[in-house]
Amino acid sequence: MKGFSSVYLDILRLGAALVVLFHHAYDQWFPTHLSTSQQVNNGGHAAVVVFFVLSGFVITHTTISNNRGGVQYIQARVSRLCSVVIPALVITAIAQLVVIRFSSDLIDLYSRGNSLPRYILASFFLNELWFFSAAPPINGPLWSLSYEFWYYMIFGLAVYMNRSWRIILPLIACLIAGPKILLMMPIWLTGCFVYILPKPSLKKSFSWCLVLLSLIVASLIVIYLRAIPYHVGSSPFYYSNQFFTDWITGFFIGLSLWLLPNERKNAADSNAVLRFRKIADLTFPIYVLHFPLLIVYRTLCNYQLYNVQQMWLGLTSVLLACTLLGLLMDAQRVLWIRLFKYVLQPNTILGIRLPSLTRP
Repeated sequence: MKGFSSVYLDILRLGAALVVLFHHAYDQWFPTHLSTSQQVNNGGHAAVVVFFVLSGFVITHTTISNNRGGVQYIQARVSRLCSVVIPALVITAIAQLVVIRFSSDLIDLYSRGNSLPRYILASFFLNELWFFSAAPPINGPLWSLSYEFWYYMIFGLAVYMNRSWRIILPLIACLIAGPKILLMMPIWLTGCFVYILPKPSLKKSFSWCLVLLSLIVASLIVIYLRAIPYHVGSSPFYYSNQFFTDWITGFFIGLSLWLLPNERKNAADSNAVLRFRKIADLTFPIYVLHFPLLIVYRTLCNYQLYNVQQMWLGLTSVLLACTLLGLLMDAQRVLWIRLFKYVLQPNTILGIRLPSLTRP
């Protein structure tokens, strides 16, 4: 991705992560405002819808423009997820121990029985299968990473398996994932389709106007459209409860991507664009680390409800911590890539032979 179109994608993903961070910080210091609010499709959840659309768009782009086969696809996707999720689970466990030590009353707000099974399930991206939701108690945002994992797997099996397995294995993966994950998959597929569809031939300035208009419409939907069919967070579908509202939001986010003007493929990005991309790469660690770190900050500081200055100090401190930890995690990513290149060798997993993977 080149030029301003690339910058737009980076702004979307970084902006979505900061919205989630602000929403959860606000909820820590001003809980009654959110609990009594009539806002039914909150900004934090809408930001995940943005992530899903962007994920489908980017995965389709990399699959088409840099297709190295099914084995490399699985290695890249799993190593990328694990390089962030596994360290995040370790940090979350440490954060939980800190909160238990210094604020047992606070941990009771997030405790839902034995935490160990939740960490194990989240390590293998099994925490959101079918009708249960089992993310670690003080890092609920990890729910979406389980969704992402299964989207990667279903997409990869559908694209890379040979003909005899191309329908059967994706269906099996869908059956394992269950209805909650599948209900949100049209949002992820929206990103895939808008990348594949031919772009309209429009003047650049007019294209950007339509991109902005699409974002405005998506924002108005988030603010004013009620949750359909259910409110997020409870049974039967937990984070997929307002799937119909999310479909509409995802459609307009996808529309904004489809309307992006074409950039010259041989154009070189400026140094400013490359630096901003490095900043935007912190989106992932901000998303997976901010929630437990906010709770730790609340535990260790002289916590005061409705203290605006303290909320912003906590938010800023957590953002800085996420940045430093994110840089450290990124430096270790090459080790995860090597690990999964060894574990996921061609047509095998830990020495077990699999059906052959082919180019699409």
